[in-house]
Amino acid sequence: MKTVSKIITVLILSLYTTYCWSQKPEPVYSIIRQIHDFGWYEQQAKAWKHEIDRGTKDKMAWVYWFQANRMAEIFCDQKEWESKKGSFFLDQSDIIKLAEKTIPNSFEFYFLKMHDDKGGAAEGDGYITKAQTLRPYDNLLLPWLVNRDIFKNDKVDLELTCQKWFDSNEMPQGLLITAYNNLISLEPNAILLVNGDNDTYPYWVLQNAKKIRPDVLVLNVSLSINDSYREWVFKENGIPPLSFKNGSERRSENIVKHLIENVHNKPIYISSFAPSDIYKAYTDKFYLIGLSYKYSEKSFDNLAVLRNNVENKYLLDFIKQNFCNHYAQSAVDQMNIGYLPIFLKLYEHYLQSGELQKAEKLKALAETVAKRGGITDLMKYFEK
Repeated sequence: MKTVSKIITVLILSLYTTYCWSQKPEPVYSIIRQIHDFGWYEQQAKAWKHEIDRGTKDKMAWVYWFQANRMAEIFCDQKEWESKKGSFFLDQSDIIKLAEKTIPNSFEFYFLKMHDDKGGAAEGDGYITKAQTLRPYDNLLLPWLVNRDIFKNDKVDLELTCQKWFDSNEMPQGLLITAYNNLISLEPNAILLVNGDNDTYPYWVLQNAKKIRPDVLVLNVSLSINDSYREWVFKENGIPPLSFKNGSERRSENIVKHLIENVHNKPIYISSFAPSDIYKAYTDKFYLIGLSYKYSEKSFDNLAVLRNNVENKYLLDFIKQNFCNHYAQSAVDQMNIGYLPIFLKLYEHYLQSGELQKAEKLKALAETVAKRGGITDLMKYFEK
């Protein structure tokens, strides 16, 4: 009986193990492309670590394991991640060290090393070059290549990289359309301040690959803290130089302050997707005109501008119906939430002006955005 009991126990454990790992691990992308909760990243970290322990020949397993760790720690819940460190959750540097022993001199290893900032910018560029030699314009490399071109002010290579990015179809159409909508609504030779990845790269791709509104200076506020980027951008665009005396001054709000105080010959806008705390000192002088706020010392009829942008300039059919099956749709759905303040402002205007049919159509569009973005509770403001 003891023998039979042992056999049953072994079978149960075997079946349990088979069940646990019967599902194929899924690709793990950056949070700027796919959005998941902590539990999902934990599951994938376990799954990809299991594949690596089994001796998989797929080197991307290391990238996905690394990404699962990175997303869980940085963007989800660092405390929970730290509480579960040990086997499948490890420090990024430890994963890179293990990868160096197992998959040295591979594209995947070089990609992981690009995240290791211990060697400084020069060493980081070296690993980007090594990775590019193996797979010149791999989707994983594109943001890194654009950053390198931007920092070095290499316009020729930047144009080529952006064209490669556009041709690859890696960037979701929804992000490109939102960038287009914002760019097309700005005055000539404007400065548009942006901040995040999905609020920056689509603009640069459209400007360099499709030549859409190249007159607009799309300035990433976070990157402007970096001297090499800020110095050439300011000089090339006639903006007085800005030097930081100490580390505490290197803040995004100081970049905004410098531009407002020193640029008087170009209209300044800030993307509505940028964090409001970087321009909180000037909140009463930024006016919503669509997907961005315009800085103005004097008040103006920004509602008329907003209405014209939404009714006559913006492409919005991609919100009404989506015929693409892109792996980054969840990121697009989150980005589209940025349209809700615009829709609400215009919805109230339509009601007040008696344009009820337009109001209902806009409300239906807002409901679609809210539902896909998982924030249907915001529709209560439309009801009020």
